[in-house]
Amino acid sequence: DNHRTLHLCVTLFGLLYTVYTVYIMFKGAKEWTSEILKAANEGSISGVSSQCLLKNRAMTRDAMAKLLCEALRIINSHQQEMTKVKDDMEWTLCESAEHSAELDKEVKRLKAKSATEVVDLQREVLDLQRELLAEKNRQLNDLRASVVESVENTVKEGFKSYSAVVQQSCKVASSTELKADLKSVMKKVVHEEDRSKSFMVYGLKEEKEEDVSGKIGDLLLQLNLKPKAEVCRIGLRATDTSEDSATKKTRPVKVTVGCSAIVKEVLSRAKNLKNCSGFARVYIS
Repeated sequence: DNHRTLHLCVTLFGLLYTVYTVYIMFKGAKEWTSEILKAANEGSISGVSSQCLLKNRAMTRDAMAKLLCEALRIINSHQQEMTKVKDDMEWTLCESAEHSAELDKEVKRLKAKSATEVVDLQREVLDLQRELLAEKNRQLNDLRASVVESVENTVKEGFKSYSAVVQQSCKVASSTELKADLKSVMKKVVHEEDRSKSFMVYGLKEEKEEDVSGKIGDLLLQLNLKPKAEVCRIGLRATDTSEDSATKKTRPVKVTVGCSAIVKEVLSRAKNLKNCSGFARVYIS
């Protein structure tokens, strides 16, 4: 940058000096022309002739020689200055060409650098996408493992209860009682499994014409979850004539999802509802 600034300053100085030199040359030529017009007693160069100069008694041989020498000096000075101007212009053009070549080289370098930086950025974006995909796969595998573990534990507990009942029933009960106990155990296992896949929502505003499924879907979205769910309100709905609408109790909502792991995830995130608009007074259990 300093080299370019210096080059520009030198070029401008050369141009200013050239303009000044041309001005001095024209000034000298104008003064010499004024002397000739005065000697010829004419107002313009077009009216000057040799007869006009000879008629002037003051135009002696010495005076004419002096004017001629002055003209030669001015012409010679003009020739020298024009030669110098030509040389300066050639030098300036040469420097400009070199400077232009340097600029072209710098532009090419910057373009190459930009292309390299773009490639590097694209590579970084691809790496980040791969990392994000790997993290999503890891979370999915963790959730799958949690679901499998929950189901296995539930089945094991059910079979343990079943085995204990069978052993006890074999000692103290008849065949009929054993069958009844087996049915009771299986119902209990199924009921416990069903309960582990359900949770209750309290404080969700109840309206006459409402879409409970949509409300529960919005609630789960606030927790960044979107599972398939079956929903229904629990209990009898109070009629409009039974009591004032301001004192009506809002019925809780039972939500059933696909597995107990989802229920655990919902319960772990339920505390975040207090910061969600429209669900601050809703709680889950």
